[in-house]
Amino acid sequence: MEVCVIAKCTYKSETIMFSVSSESSMVDILKTLCLRFRGLQLGCFTLRYSVPSYPSCFLETDSDLDLMRTFLLISNEKTVDILVKDLCGISEYSGDFCVNKELIACEKGESSCSSTVEDRNEFLGRSKRASAKPLLSNEWETYIHHVGQKFDGGAEEFRLKLCKYALEVGFNFLYAGNDKKRVVAVCSNKKLEGCSWRVYASRCEATGSFVIRTLNNVHTCAGRIRESKSKMMRSRVVSSLIVDRIRAKPELKPVEIIHEFKDYYGIDISYYHAWFGKELAKLDVHGDESKSFNELVWYTDAVKETNTGSLCTLDCEAGINLFRRFFVSFGGCIAGFQYCIPLLFIDATFLKSKYKGQLLCASGKNGNQGFYPLAFGVVDSEIEENWTWFLQHLASILLPTGRVVTFFSDRNQGLLNAMGFVFPGWPHSYCYYHLKQNLISKYPKSGYGKLLQDRVINLFSRCAYAVTEEEFKVAMEELVIVGSSKVKAFISDLSRDHYANAFFKGMRYGEMANSLAESFNNWVGVFRDLPVLPLIEGIRQKLMVLNSQRRFEAEKWTTVLCPEMETRLCENAEAGRTWAVRRSNSTVFEVFADYSVMVDLEQRTCSCCLWQIDGFPCTHAVAAILAKRDSVYDYVECYYKTDFFRKAYESPIFPIPDIGKGLGSNGSAAGVVLPPITKRPAGRPPTKRIKVFGEFKRPLKCSRCSVAGHNRKTCKAII
Repeated sequence: MEVCVIAKCTYKSETIMFSVSSESSMVDILKTLCLRFRGLQLGCFTLRYSVPSYPSCFLETDSDLDLMRTFLLISNEKTVDILVKDLCGISEYSGDFCVNKELIACEKGESSCSSTVEDRNEFLGRSKRASAKPLLSNEWETYIHHVGQKFDGGAEEFRLKLCKYALEVGFNFLYAGNDKKRVVAVCSNKKLEGCSWRVYASRCEATGSFVIRTLNNVHTCAGRIRESKSKMMRSRVVSSLIVDRIRAKPELKPVEIIHEFKDYYGIDISYYHAWFGKELAKLDVHGDESKSFNELVWYTDAVKETNTGSLCTLDCEAGINLFRRFFVSFGGCIAGFQYCIPLLFIDATFLKSKYKGQLLCASGKNGNQGFYPLAFGVVDSEIEENWTWFLQHLASILLPTGRVVTFFSDRNQGLLNAMGFVFPGWPHSYCYYHLKQNLISKYPKSGYGKLLQDRVINLFSRCAYAVTEEEFKVAMEELVIVGSSKVKAFISDLSRDHYANAFFKGMRYGEMANSLAESFNNWVGVFRDLPVLPLIEGIRQKLMVLNSQRRFEAEKWTTVLCPEMETRLCENAEAGRTWAVRRSNSTVFEVFADYSVMVDLEQRTCSCCLWQIDGFPCTHAVAAILAKRDSVYDYVECYYKTDFFRKAYESPIFPIPDIGKGLGSNGSAAGVVLPPITKRPAGRPPTKRIKVFGEFKRPLKCSRCSVAGHNRKTCKAII
């Protein structure tokens, strides 16, 4: 059957038309193009044709040509748009129509100097002409090409693609008409040079898509060169290009966006466009922050429905429905925590979103010395009332298990009061690191010198780590003498039952600081500038993946204890192989190391006190157990064993699909949760925690000469 279509071929600003019959071949089309377009040579360009729904199809071989004709016949199309695009340099194609440039020139009776150019480029070395780097923006040139082209995204998609097209082709345009139903754009040189380029697109009422109605794609103004800076590069264009990057990396910085645009698109953008484009992308990915609080109504019900046994509560101001607090602990974490070490690390970290607030967390510790997030919540501020509310929900999880848990925290006054009210009599350890920093702040180097500061801190550390009351007393007396009145005032406000090993009432399993809570804060740091629902959902997803990874890793373990503890046990056994061990009775032994100690296997005590403090057999205890020829594993707490670790991660955290998400309380006014009332402080919002006085800061060190005090840029050392 005879198939004849009209091909509209566009090269740069020129367009020609010719017929393509069923006998036409690719060589015929290529020769026609070279004859009609000036400067066009075989082997130095590519062809792409456009049909409805497929804007850029390859046209390189006779097979591609046959497929094009078949498709046009099926779709009853009589015309086809073909785009002719120059290649970056001379490309050699393999196929039915590949023709060597020199041979073509010979057929025409012309001389070719391409080999001379190639030789020149080869031997010029560093001075040779550089080839263009492929950019992600190269395809933008095909975004606007023919009448009838559809844009399913409506006016917004059309405007974005028009901007990108103008950026790649290298011209500016102005809107002669711009609304939801129609967009008219003309070249910015229309008034000055009378340029005739114009595009008109309007909405198709049947489908809602935008369709190009008229298009004059020929510029009559001066020559155009694609520049690195353009007025067409707007924040909305930046947003459309980085939206996937923001979804994967919310903490992406504007400076990084600027560098990526230069590397990948060859475009220079301002810091403002990068920053505002990121904010628009965050809005597209995570939605409006004010509406995110209302979605917590749906999320609370979804958590309970998908994760059985979870505790999830939303608290609002009565009558006005202002958000106050949110608490969540997933069923998988609640079920697995009873197989973790009975420790909980409590802390709060500030949020960076529009409505600020605090993220409260309670993290446990598994048998392999990793953190185990149990519960977290979002509150408007870190006050006693909010801490009490958070701990009361935590108590509803802990009290039914019958286990007494040791808490770790800094000395936040609101937390201390709430802890005494909700968990009276439960062991509560102050973070040794925070206490040390508080003491350092009382002895600044400028006023007291580093020698005195180090001496005071050393004596305080001896007090905290002392295992007997006698050792504590000796160290404390010396500390008071050296530190004088400042230490006396500091100690008078600090109960030794909450920080010193010798007086602590409870088991700390060797822990002294609130480091696991800080680990959790760093772990979720990438979500802290997100709206409240993406923040909570981001933590859940990350927690789900973490628990799943640890569950699969534990299935490969073949040791009785978790790998970290198995290694520690082996090290303790190796350390005592040369020691003499003497039996007193069936359970009491004397171990002769650098000094002699008594080990009671029945009471699980050692006179060095490390077994009692760490809850793990010390080197002396392991030597006594091996001398008795008992199994060392029988004397290790069950929390450190592999089977307990597996049970801790046996219950998974399930996904919470939002495909059926709707309005809370059927969209009624009574069910709408409003964001908290916040007042934005003056200046740029801080994104980093303000470090306390005396907090460790890594010294500046040169990467060239390895000397501290300067960097590589200012280094003057002769190497």
